[in-house]
Amino acid sequence: MISGCLETAQTVPATIDDAALEAYGWSQVSLEEKSLEQNITESTTIVFNSTTVKYHNDRLISDLNEQALEFKEENNLPVSIEIPESLSAQIITYRLSLPSGAQLPSELVSKIVDSRMSEIQESNDIESTQESYTRTITLADDSEAVVKIFTSSSNTTDSGMKMMGFFTTFSNDESSTIVIGLVPDGAYTVDAGFINGTVFSIDGESEIDEMLKLVSTIE
Repeated sequence: MISGCLETAQTVPATIDDAALEAYGWSQVSLEEKSLEQNITESTTIVFNSTTVKYHNDRLISDLNEQALEFKEENNLPVSIEIPESLSAQIITYRLSLPSGAQLPSELVSKIVDSRMSEIQESNDIESTQESYTRTITLADDSEAVVKIFTSSSNTTDSGMKMMGFFTTFSNDESSTIVIGLVPDGAYTVDAGFINGTVFSIDGESEIDEMLKLVSTIE
């Protein structure tokens, strides 16, 4: 590293294969590009470009609405049950382009992961997370990436549901990529006197399996 400011080329977004998105019923909902500046030493600053791509599981929301409709009909409810889209699964990819010849320090990658995880916890009202286990997936370029699976509790869900998620990072000479996924897990139940039972349920483990198949298509 030399003292000064190290500029970076444009970033290619970390995108999931379109055919895989269609096959599993997912869609891309946003793509954001921006430049970030990070001090890595007292005399050296890296200016790098980043892209953020967000994906949403449309198929899961459809499944939940069908379950909720069945619950409504079984209990003769006079009103429909609206399922908030926040209860669906989401995948977010972050890609950071590096200056020519520079490597992003692992400490900085960890700091970015922690920051993104905090943002996700806050936006989904998640109280805490606990790492459960790790998996290894093969990416589109035949390289391998370690995936850390976690579970968490929510501050606002009184139904007994928890959240499951994962994050993984992988790098090459040009960029570092961070991928985070999140999905509710368990049964959403109600107990309101004459109305009780399971409104809908989500198999978090199965959803994570699907999400990692999608992540494995990222180039």
